[in-house]
Amino acid sequence: MELPRYITISLEFHTDDEEARAVLTTAWFSKLVAHRALRLVKENEVLADLSEYKFLKVMRSKCYDILPNRRYVDGMLKLIYSTLKSARALRVDIEKVELKQWLLFQSDGERGYARGNMNIRLINTHHVRVLTLDYDRKTRYVELKLAIPKGWRKLVEVLVEKATKGLIGYPARIIVKDYGIGKRGLHIHGELQIMIPYSLYLEVMRRYDKPRGNNVAGVDVNVDRLDAVVIDIYGNLLSYKTFWLKNSTFMGVRRKRSWSLIGEQIHALLKWLYSQGVSVIGLENPEIIGYLRYYWIRNGERKGRKWNWKVSMFRNSIIEKITWKAPLYSMKTIYVNPRNTSKEGEKIGKRLGLDRHLGSAYIIAKRALKYLQRP
Repeated sequence: MELPRYITISLEFHTDDEEARAVLTTAWFSKLVAHRALRLVKENEVLADLSEYKFLKVMRSKCYDILPNRRYVDGMLKLIYSTLKSARALRVDIEKVELKQWLLFQSDGERGYARGNMNIRLINTHHVRVLTLDYDRKTRYVELKLAIPKGWRKLVEVLVEKATKGLIGYPARIIVKDYGIGKRGLHIHGELQIMIPYSLYLEVMRRYDKPRGNNVAGVDVNVDRLDAVVIDIYGNLLSYKTFWLKNSTFMGVRRKRSWSLIGEQIHALLKWLYSQGVSVIGLENPEIIGYLRYYWIRNGERKGRKWNWKVSMFRNSIIEKITWKAPLYSMKTIYVNPRNTSKEGEKIGKRLGLDRHLGSAYIIAKRALKYLQRP
């Protein structure tokens, strides 16, 4: 199982007047680039089969008249390219691919003289300098004030320090979440997303240097709960606990608030597992869960809006978050096949005095232990 190369953190900002106009204009130009690129691919689907390098090389010149900045053009083309690759993998007709109603622009990270990112550069922990374009395609820099959550402050400080020395680069994206006209003219509520190298994240955020024992845990992720079971190296049941997500899974809860609540529960889960002497956590393989999900949807099953929303938001996303947060507590994760974990868990749960979800977690832990004991 590979850990991610980057993690993404999101930092909100509010701006108005001329700065807001500059950000919004750049986002609209970027959106036009994305729509033109997708239209050209639909007219000639051979473009969707090119390598990323060739795709960028062919498409750049066709978009410069809209957005005369290579880094921003490449950012949007890479977004379209990844969308096309996903469509191909899922066997979705390219003609049916449509873009969401987003407004954003992005730029890759660079080391050396660029000090992290040439177009979207963190000046300090609370300010970012952004290259924008007006309607005449003239460039200007605007400075946006960021709201930094307390938990990310140290990480951002180290990132800025290393980037200022030319030691690190970071891809960054500006997203316009909302805009309108008020007493002070145009105003924007937006978000800066920064991709931080995972190695740096571990270096700064790690909480424990080594595990307290060699026990194995299984975690069953569901819509409204995280169920954890701990076993020893002989497969004996040691402890179990349920972490509820009820306050974060309602569709009316704002996404950022929801993920904040989920993040708190994930850390509570990992802290408890560490206290139980766990060194390895078993999780259901999210890739296989993804295949099952698309199988269900394409065969007309479980395709209600509420069900799709919960599955897409929780199962795989939470598993991935547990995966990259576990090393903060010096624990490793192992992916196991999720096939029949619920059925087997219900049977074993009755014998052990566990409900079916904790029974599933027990089966996951046993499969993780079996994986570890393979010759």
